[in-house]
Amino acid sequence: MGRSMEIEEINKPTRNWTVDEFADFLHYRLQHGDRESIRSWWRSTSLLRKLEATGLAGLDGDEVALTPAGIELRDALYLLEESDGLADARLNLRVHRLEDWHAAPLGADTLMLLVAGRSGRARVDAARMLMEDVDGGRAYADRLAKCWDPKVRILAAPYADPHLFLGETDPDIIRAVIKSGHADDVCRERWTASAWPFEIRLAAGALVTDEGEADRMLATMTGHERIRFLVEYPRLAVGRRAVNACRADDDHAPLLETDMTRVPDEYLREALESDRHWGIKLRVDDYKKALRETLLLERLFTGPDSQVLAEVREQVETEIAKEEE
Repeated sequence: MGRSMEIEEINKPTRNWTVDEFADFLHYRLQHGDRESIRSWWRSTSLLRKLEATGLAGLDGDEVALTPAGIELRDALYLLEESDGLADARLNLRVHRLEDWHAAPLGADTLMLLVAGRSGRARVDAARMLMEDVDGGRAYADRLAKCWDPKVRILAAPYADPHLFLGETDPDIIRAVIKSGHADDVCRERWTASAWPFEIRLAAGALVTDEGEADRMLATMTGHERIRFLVEYPRLAVGRRAVNACRADDDHAPLLETDMTRVPDEYLREALESDRHWGIKLRVDDYKKALRETLLLERLFTGPDSQVLAEVREQVETEIAKEEE
């Protein structure tokens, strides 16, 4: 390898190189020496023009040959790829190195430097590599959870201490924490509090299992928010709770009427006799069709007291319950 070049000396001649051109120069072209047949460069003509323009390579007969400056740059790039100095390199070199399947994984310290860099693409690639390193990189999840970039935080969310996200304002990140299974009662109490924006409380609804808590949350919401919340969590869209939400926002009630269950007769009659509530009407029509087919099929059995019929019903009810878990 040649002398150690300063980062400015490396960045200047490569300022307009693309990600693919860095890959070509380092891994596809000139892999068996400092010169190569021009025929091998038919897909790399843009890179060749840039090398010639900066005095890094030239034509020697029917071959492309690196100049001493080109050899020095290539050696310096190989060194830079494996050093912490990569964080100060050209963006396209950083991206190439992060996405390079030829190379060994970058060290965690270098990746953390890239996470702290200016490039959003490099930040996300570096954070993803850290979180995919099950042998040690995930130990950095708590640090990534404090990153200002939400695209980095969401990658850390499944592995970091969930309490680091108690002040999180991005609902997608809240969902990622909850999906990881690490959110606890402290998280639930914080994210379901009325002081938080609705989108945060909506995401946190996945943690709510107590019906009393669900009712307290709904009491702090607007009519449309109640509909959205119960549509998101149909397991809570039951009986009077669902009916009250529909009455609070007639315009959006049909969205909930397609999922609500255990609906009181009074609301069903009101819906069927009105010129609205198409969600309820469609479900009743579907039920009539299904019931007709069921009654015809039930002629197979001796009657409603058939033991086999009871066993089949129980089996189907169990399957439905599992699907709704």
